[in-house]
Amino acid sequence: MFKDQVIERIYSEFGISTRTTVKVTAWDITDNLSVVVQTDHPNKENHAFVWLPYPPDSESLPEIALEYAAESGRHSNTYPSRGLGRGLPALKLVVTSQQELEDLILYIKAFELFAPLPELKANPEVEEYELITKESLVRADESIMPKTQPVKPRRKAIPRVVQREVWQRDGGKCVECNSKAKLCFDHIVPFSKGGSNSVRNLQLLCESCNLSKGNKI
Repeated sequence: MFKDQVIERIYSEFGISTRTTVKVTAWDITDNLSVVVQTDHPNKENHAFVWLPYPPDSESLPEIALEYAAESGRHSNTYPSRGLGRGLPALKLVVTSQQELEDLILYIKAFELFAPLPELKANPEVEEYELITKESLVRADESIMPKTQPVKPRRKAIPRVVQREVWQRDGGKCVECNSKAKLCFDHIVPFSKGGSNSVRNLQLLCESCNLSKGNKI
């Protein structure tokens, strides 16, 4: 399995893992940086899931990364690792080729040294939306995605590309109750309290869960 090659490659660069369970193999690189390879999924031979802390806001994100705001959709075995604790945003990188793996090593080393993070491009042979979570693809079908409400004064609309990424990341269902009915895009930090329209600050909630949350974080 390709994830075994990923573990071996990271081991060759950063030494023996800090934590190994039946679900993950993890390395603590610095006080705020850990690398976690998910071993319970995926079951595809040429895929590996690698979890990293969210980079500084000034840095661009890898093309092969999925964003997870706080604990929404996170793998619970990532929580004990540095920079990946509960409540923190994280990246899940879907590595599918040897080139992506080598680029990942460079990315981690730059992250470790607080250096500018290099670009991490996706394998052009892998379809863009094949890189998505769990067992199967949840396609962002705009015909079934919820419509955003009319824009209020001084409030910017959520870009459609952001909506699509949030929809894919959250699997097209409410992150609280898993309902697929009456979904809406919810600001984790409310807009009224300074929250932005970024992927990391948005989540899918059903109408009921959204109403129960109200204006709380």
